[in-house]
Amino acid sequence: MENLLFIKIEIIIFILSLLYILYYLWAKIYNVYFKVKNKIKPQTIKKRKTALNKVNLKNKNTITKNKKALTDHEKNQVQEILQKVKTNSSKWYFDTAKNLIVEGLSIDKYNKELNLQLGLIYEKEKNYSNAEYIYKELLENHNGDYEIMKNLWYILAVQNKLTESLLIYELLHTKKKWDNEVIEIIADLSFTLWNYKKALKFVTMFLSNKPRNIDKLTMRAICLDNLWQIDEAIEVYKRILDLQPYNTKVRESLELIQEKKKELEESK
Repeated sequence: MENLLFIKIEIIIFILSLLYILYYLWAKIYNVYFKVKNKIKPQTIKKRKTALNKVNLKNKNTITKNKKALTDHEKNQVQEILQKVKTNSSKWYFDTAKNLIVEGLSIDKYNKELNLQLGLIYEKEKNYSNAEYIYKELLENHNGDYEIMKNLWYILAVQNKLTESLLIYELLHTKKKWDNEVIEIIADLSFTLWNYKKALKFVTMFLSNKPRNIDKLTMRAICLDNLWQIDEAIEVYKRILDLQPYNTKVRESLELIQEKKKELEESK
């Protein structure tokens, strides 16, 4: 009987020890997991200690409900602050400029000009992710704003987000059909992304305003070549040589494409 009692006690002690070990291991794994997760997980702009985060940016759906009309005095205050921000930013006094922006946004939280200045400061600091966040937030609050979209395009392009950048500029083009700067950028982006059909369309539009632009004429010739419009490409290369007779690269390209045409004809 005594032996049986001891066995029971040993079993109970074993079970309790096992439960404690399991609990200890679970607690260790749990703590390690969250420490690693916090180190690895990238900080979002909302968690970083920046001047922007001193101002609480709420969801865009609450803007119209919470935004109050500014008094004339407040409007004047914001304009004065904006001028000081531009002055300090131009002198590269970015910390001072950011503090002024915070002051201005405490009066007019969704002020477009102040937020744009903050985005531009981040650009100059090469803090492109923060600038992208600012412009996207602004675009939500100022839907379809042309200036904001152009700034956002630049930031996306700098970060090599070319496809997203192209989509934004195509949207800009629908707003201002004959903005030659937008047309040029769409042509350049499409060409970089090897979308020669789209690049050809927009480079042709660009050349309708600037027909002697050598870079764009060369781009047009390359697009035509890649789209197997050989005769048209040859004509464009000849046009470039009329404008720049000593352009050796274009002359070499012309010779290559003429050989290509000859080989195609012989293979038929």
